Amino acid sequence: MSGLRVLMYHKVAKSDTDFLTVSEEQLTMQLHWLKDRYNFITLHHLTNFIKHNEPLPNKPLLITFDDGYLNNYTIAYPIFKALKIPFSIFLVGDFVGKKLMHDNQEQEFLNTSQLIEMQDYVTYGYHSEKHVSLMDLDPKLWEAEIQNCINQFRTLSIPIEPVWAYTYGSFPKKDKGQFNTLIQVFKNAGILYAMRIGNRINKFNLKQLYSIQRIDIRGNESFTKFKWKAKFGKLF
Repeated sequence: MSGLRVLMYHKVAKSDTDFLTVSEEQLTMQLHWLKDRYNFITLHHLTNFIKHNEPLPNKPLLITFDDGYLNNYTIAYPIFKALKIPFSIFLVGDFVGKKLMHDNQEQEFLNTSQLIEMQDYVTYGYHSEKHVSLMDLDPKLWEAEIQNCINQFRTLSIPIEPVWAYTYGSFPKKDKGQFNTLIQVFKNAGILYAMRIGNRINKFNLKQLYSIQRIDIRGNESFTKFKWKAKFGKLF
C-alpha cells in the first residue's frame, strides 16, 4: 500500500478562482484525473483503520473541505455525486446555518438540513467552535474550545467522526510539551486523530496521529501543479 494522500479544499465557485477557491471546471477536471489513479476513502474509513486496523485500499486518497461553505453543497456536492466520489467536510460549530463576516467578507455556510442531505457522499469532522487558532488561545482554554465544538454538533444531531482539523493549520509543532498537552486534551475529549497542512504524503502506519498532513489545493495554481502536488506532495 502506498502512503495516504489527504487533499485540502475550501471553496468552489462557478468560474472565479483564488488561493482558497477552485472553479467548477477545475474541480471536475481534478476529480476525473484522481479517479483514474487513486482509491477514494472517507473519514469513516480512516477512523476504522486507526481504531480497528481495518484495511484501506491501495493508493488511498481522502478529499477534505474546510469551514463548511454553502458552495460545498450548491456546487461541489453535485459534482462529487455525479462521479460517485465521497468527500469530507470539517465544520465550525458557530458557522452552521449562518451568513457572516469571515476572512473580511460576508460568506454563507451550510445549514443542518444540507448537512443531513449530503450524508450519502459526505462525512464530517471538527474544525473548532469559533474558527480561532488554538495557538491564539491560552492552553488552559483548549479543553473548552474542543469540548464546546463537540457539544454543538451533539445538539445538532449530526454524526461527526472523531477527527479535528487545525484552524489555519496551526498547532504547537515546535513545543513538544505543549503538543503532548494538546494530544491529551484531544484524547480526553474522544478525538482520535487530527490533521494539519504540511503538504506531504503520509507514510503508514501513521505514527503521528495528531499531525496527519494534508495537501493544500489552490485555485490559482495550474493543473500541472495540482497533479505534481497530488502525486508527490512537497519534496523539500
